[in-house]
Amino acid sequence: MKALLLAAAVLVAAAAPARAAFDDLGVGARAPGMGGAFVAIADDVYTLYYNPAGLALLERPQLGTSYSVLYPGLKDGSNLSTSFLAYAHPLDEGRNGTIGTGWNSLTLNGLYREDSIYLGYGRRWANVGDGDLYTGLNLKHLRSSFGSFPEATNAVPTGGVTGGGRTDPVLAGSSGQSAIDSDVGALYRFDKHYGIALDIMHLNAPNVSMSGAGNDRLSQVIKLGFNYRSLLSNLAIQHDTQRSPAGPRDHTITTAAERWFPKTFLGDFGIRGALSVGLRDYKQMSFGASYRTRRLGADYSMSLPISGPATTVAAHRIGLSFRFGRQTEDEESLEMVLEAMKQFKSGQRIEMRPKTGGVTASDTERRTLEEMLAQSRSLESRAKYAQALETMGVALTLAPADKALVERYGRLSFVSQQIRELREYQTDPVQASLHLGIMSYLAGDGTKAVQNVSEAAGMAPANKEVGGFLAQLEIATGVSRSVFGKAKVMDRQAAVALTRANAALEEGDYEEAVNHSLAVLRVEPDNASAWENLGTAYFALKQYDDSMKAWNRAYQLEKSPAIRTAIRGYIKSVTRAKEKTPERAAPVQVAPPLRAPALPVRPRISPQQASSMYSLALDHYTRREFKEAKALLEQILEGDPENVEASKALRRVKEELQ
Repeated sequence: MKALLLAAAVLVAAAAPARAAFDDLGVGARAPGMGGAFVAIADDVYTLYYNPAGLALLERPQLGTSYSVLYPGLKDGSNLSTSFLAYAHPLDEGRNGTIGTGWNSLTLNGLYREDSIYLGYGRRWANVGDGDLYTGLNLKHLRSSFGSFPEATNAVPTGGVTGGGRTDPVLAGSSGQSAIDSDVGALYRFDKHYGIALDIMHLNAPNVSMSGAGNDRLSQVIKLGFNYRSLLSNLAIQHDTQRSPAGPRDHTITTAAERWFPKTFLGDFGIRGALSVGLRDYKQMSFGASYRTRRLGADYSMSLPISGPATTVAAHRIGLSFRFGRQTEDEESLEMVLEAMKQFKSGQRIEMRPKTGGVTASDTERRTLEEMLAQSRSLESRAKYAQALETMGVALTLAPADKALVERYGRLSFVSQQIRELREYQTDPVQASLHLGIMSYLAGDGTKAVQNVSEAAGMAPANKEVGGFLAQLEIATGVSRSVFGKAKVMDRQAAVALTRANAALEEGDYEEAVNHSLAVLRVEPDNASAWENLGTAYFALKQYDDSMKAWNRAYQLEKSPAIRTAIRGYIKSVTRAKEKTPERAAPVQVAPPLRAPALPVRPRISPQQASSMYSLALDHYTRREFKEAKALLEQILEGDPENVEASKALRRVKEELQ
């Protein structure tokens, strides 16, 4: 009987243990790929459903839509699906909060339907401690309705049963029922990387009974979530609870992870997964993948019940999101400065010029050139010189009169003819030093190039390939290796760390760039390239104080007047960005760039006191206050004689004092 089919299918529809109407089935595809553990992440348009407080995080208008096929393969032929459409619009670029509206629909074979219409608002409520508190509210119009089928007027047709053939009092009555519902949410983001959130669905517990005399109130769903986020990843834990049909409360715990992989020229790719466990033998695994650009995002997810109805298979969801409007002036300025810093690191400062006199290059040509150059720069940073040459050759056809581009192409051609690729530059010290030298040569710094390649040759004197390239490089640059005499060779592990930092910076993994640059500076505190990496990475992470310190130190170490001029410009840009950033309560102690506590850098010294003393000692060292640094390092070694870092640093300080 269809009535029985309806009842069974609606019960099975629930993603959590079965309940009744308007259950929490989720929307979109990104959040379901994380098992719904999204209330503390809440950073896209789908937060309208998961936590309205997250609307306040949106900086540009967003449109999102998704379609889900829930539990396909049921033997009774049930076809359950959901559709969702939402739009969020920041008011005055988010300064007055964000308003959102949406529609969510669940359908079953034309027999049953649920529709929810959302109107939400979220905004930053207050600055609390070292973080921001956001709040949000949803008002919803709920409507459920049955289709038309014969069983409504012949509810008990079997002979011998009292009342056989009577009309069903619910199914034959009104075809639909409406109710007003509400959700409330809060989100607290603190310490730059952490967030906690609370969301309560069905706050007013509306009555959704199809019978006018019935009382079928929706149970409040309470969600408490925690999120650790970085520039490219999210880790989340979420606890969901609501009253079960049997009376006691159900509880579900979900752990989820997400990782993004930015690819220059192509966009960002993301993967995620989650595991959910709960009472009444509820277990579910979820997986998902995404692709996004500045304007478009596409998501897919699959949820697989580990326990439950044996006739079901994985549920599938797809979602699309679109971002509208131009970037704010501040966003555009920061992006331009960041790109200039990255090009400064690579020495690739090339401007688009018209192909012929008096003709302006089209926007399409300009964008294509910029993309090709970015891709070539990425390949160079990953030591794929031959591939980079091919890409730059395409760029050269767009701007054949660009002198800087022609010169860069010539240098890259010289390199790729002798060394097409270095596959182990991130692990092998010889290849790391060789790669650093090649990158210096491509940037036009012949002296630094010969020095780095000489160091590589010194590490592997029997390597004929490195020796032959060094000889050719001396001819090409006019710089002889003999000018360096017996200068100290760069530490092998520092060379590897520096190449990793350069690659991470080019790929947009700024936290990794910071970590690897710090590793270089622990061994070689006066390494200008590492300080430049720090200045760029901290700027991208909007840690402007640390970026300022790093660029100032790079300026002190730099000898080239032209490069010093460029660095002065970056320092001014960082100053302007810092002035436009709202001030917050200052932490008790501001750490120097070498030990910025806000980043998840894994310190080698476990006791917190020793770590603080070590950071302060390094700060004294960079200011050439050697006596103060020596005293602090000696105190560390008194309490921890096996502290390798402090021992090495003390040895360097003593050398400076001598």
